[in-house]
Amino acid sequence: RGGADSTGCCFRVEEESPITLPPEIMDKVLETLKKYDRSTDGTIGVAEMKRIICALDTSDFWTEEKVRSVMKYAGADASGRIGLEQLCQSLEGSRSYEEVRQAIRDIMDSPGWDDGSYGPLLIRLAWHSSGTYSKADGSGGSNGATMRYSLEASDPENGGLKAAREYLEQVKVKFPWLSYSDLWVLAACVALEHTGGPKVPFRGGRVDAPESQAQKPGRLPGAEHGLEPGFELDEEGRLKGWEKTAQHIRDVFGRMGFSDKEAVALIAGGHVYGRCHTESSGYAGAWVENPTRFSNEYAADLVGDKWIAVEHDTKMPDGGPVPEEVRPAPGKRQYIDLSKYMPEEEEEAARQAPDATAFPPGRYRCASQWVNCRESPDVSSAIIGRFNQEEVLSLVAVKIFSTAVRGQTERGGWVSIVGSGGKNLFERIGGLDVKSLMGRYRAVASGGALYYSTPGGETTGRTKLNDEFCVSDIHIGAGGEILGKRADPGDGMGSWIMIFSPSSGLSAEMVIKGWNETPRKAILGQTGHQMMLVTDMCLLWDPGFREHVEVYAEDEELLKADFGKAFQRLTELGCAWSADKGAMSGIHHKMAASGCPVMGGN
Repeated sequence: RGGADSTGCCFRVEEESPITLPPEIMDKVLETLKKYDRSTDGTIGVAEMKRIICALDTSDFWTEEKVRSVMKYAGADASGRIGLEQLCQSLEGSRSYEEVRQAIRDIMDSPGWDDGSYGPLLIRLAWHSSGTYSKADGSGGSNGATMRYSLEASDPENGGLKAAREYLEQVKVKFPWLSYSDLWVLAACVALEHTGGPKVPFRGGRVDAPESQAQKPGRLPGAEHGLEPGFELDEEGRLKGWEKTAQHIRDVFGRMGFSDKEAVALIAGGHVYGRCHTESSGYAGAWVENPTRFSNEYAADLVGDKWIAVEHDTKMPDGGPVPEEVRPAPGKRQYIDLSKYMPEEEEEAARQAPDATAFPPGRYRCASQWVNCRESPDVSSAIIGRFNQEEVLSLVAVKIFSTAVRGQTERGGWVSIVGSGGKNLFERIGGLDVKSLMGRYRAVASGGALYYSTPGGETTGRTKLNDEFCVSDIHIGAGGEILGKRADPGDGMGSWIMIFSPSSGLSAEMVIKGWNETPRKAILGQTGHQMMLVTDMCLLWDPGFREHVEVYAEDEELLKADFGKAFQRLTELGCAWSADKGAMSGIHHKMAASGCPVMGGN
C-alpha cells in the first residue's frame, strides 16, 4: 500500500496481509470463547486460541504462527494477548470477500508473465476445474477443487495449470478460511471483470473434496479427439474426421447439461483469453491479437479470416516454415490464420504525415479498445505492454513515424496517438499535470539521471542506472524539459533530477503499480500470428455451432452477456445451491461430517 511522508513523497510500504478466520469457524469460536472463558482478566492468548481453533478444525493447517497472525490482525498486544470483546468484534468484521478480491487484483498484472497478465490463466483454471461435471450423477465440477490431486492434475488438458494453482497460494495463505474451490472460481470472476469481461456474480460455499473424488483424465474437451490419423484434408481444407470431433464437443458439453448456444458462448468467451504453449499442450499461439482483454475477436476472426491446417514441419504457401509463434509440436495439428500470415494487399490512398504540433505533450486518454505500447517510436519495435480503453497517460514527447503520431509515456515505451491508417487511438484531455507526475521514478538513462541544484542550474551529479527515487515536486521548463525534486534519501536528495529532456529523451521512468515495478521487457510471441485448435474450427464447420458463432461475431455485448451467464452456471455446477446437481453432488460434505464438523476435512 502506498502513502506519503511529511515531505509529500510517495513511497511503497508492503504491509503483511492478515490471516482471517472463515465464517463457518468464526461463529463457533465466538460461541466457545464466551461459554468457556476461564481467564481472570478477560483476555486470551495464542496458546489458548490455538487449542480452541484446533478443536474445531482437526486438520493440521493451524500452526501457532498462523494463529498468531489472526491474533495480531485482531489487535493483540506484544505478548500476544487480546481482550475477548475486542477479539470478538474484530472477528465479526472479517467476513467480507472484498479483501480477497483486492488481494487477487493486486497480483493480476505481471509484466514477466504471458502477455503481462495472469488473468487468462486464472480463468482457465476455474473453467477446467468446473468442466469435469457430470449431470448424470453430480460428480466432478468446481465444488471440490480436485485438480489439487495428481490424478486430475495429470490430465493433458490441464497442462500448465500448476502455475495458476501455485500462484494463488499467496492469496490462500492470507485467507486460509477460503476453500480452494471458492478461491479458484473467485479468482476467475475477478480476472474477467479486471480484463473488461462480464461481471459474473460470485457465491461462496464450495467445500474442498478428498482425493477419492478426483476425476480421471477424459472429461475435458480434447483438441483432436475423433480425428483420423495423418494429415489428410477434404476439399474445404478440413482435417478428416472433424465430424467426430464436433460430436465430441457436444458430448462433453451435453454431459454437463449445456446447449449448443451455451457451448459456443463458453468457448468463444474463454478462448479470447490466453495462448497455447508447446511445452504444456503441444499447441502454440494465441487465438486473438490481444489475449488479455475481453472481446468478440475470436468469433469475428473465426468467421471472417482464412485458416490453414499446419503441422510442425508444414511449408506455408510461400515456401516458408510455420511461424515459430504458432508452430505446434511434432505430432500435433492445428490451424493458423492465413489472413494474418499473408494479408491481402489493398491499394491505400496516399496519406500525408500528420502535423505533430497538433498533438503536444500532455494528458491523453485511450480512445480505442486497446493500444500496444512498444519499446521505441518504430511501429515494428517490440511490444512491452498494452493500454486499455479509458486509461489515462502522461505523454512527455511526440514524434511522427511515417504516417503515425507516436507519444512517449511517462512510464516508458511509445504508443500511437494516431495510427498509421489515420485512426485516432488517444485523445488529449489536457496539458501535463504536475501532481500526476509526482511519485516514484527509476533512472533509465545508461549513465544514470543528471541532477541539478536548481532547475536550469549547474549539474551537481547523477544517479546510477536503475536507481529508484521519490519526487515531491515537478518543474516543467519552457523547452519541454521535466525535472523532479528528490525527497527521499539517496544521491541528489533535495536536488532536481532530470526526468525528460527533448535532446536526450527519457532519463527516468515513472514507476506505476501493476505496470513496471520491475523493468518491463519485450513480451514474447507478439508477431501478430493467430491460431485455432481443431475443436475451434468445428464451431465454424458444424452448422449447429456456426449459427451462434456468426451472431457473436457481430454482437460483442450479446457474447459478453451470454458468456457471463454460462460461466456462472459452469462454475456452480454441482454446488449445493445450484439447480444442476445429481446423486453425487455434495457427497464430500456428508463424508466430511465424520471428521471436522466445521471445515469439512480441509
